[in-house]
Amino acid sequence: MSHFSKSDTDTLSSALAALTRADQALAPAALPHLAALAETGHSFHIDLTTSHTLGTPVIIARPAARDLTALTPRQAEVARAVAEGLTNKDIARALGISPATVKDHVHAILDRLSLNRRSAIAAWLHSAQR
Repeated sequence: MSHFSKSDTDTLSSALAALTRADQALAPAALPHLAALAETGHSFHIDLTTSHTLGTPVIIARPAARDLTALTPRQAEVARAVAEGLTNKDIARALGISPATVKDHVHAILDRLSLNRRSAIAAWLHSAQR
């Protein structure tokens, strides 16, 4: 399972501290800390609605996925099939599920791994298996 290292946690804490400084909507001092997290593969977003409601910054952070344990067993099967270049229809046939379900799995994989396109799944899988 993926997790944040001690230094990642410290970096996130520094970003939150910078964001909570008075009279600054988005403290520029937080940006280098958030950029450092992004560079190490972590994903995050600032939940503006919740931040406004609570009156304090809310950062939703997800640790970088480093291996297949970040995925469900079915998502891992679909990820391998995508990496092999199979279409959703081919994957559906091979796994005995509908193409719409495959599409849902692909979207979940992209979201969970913080990727933005299908072709990136193959690259991620290759690097995760090293």
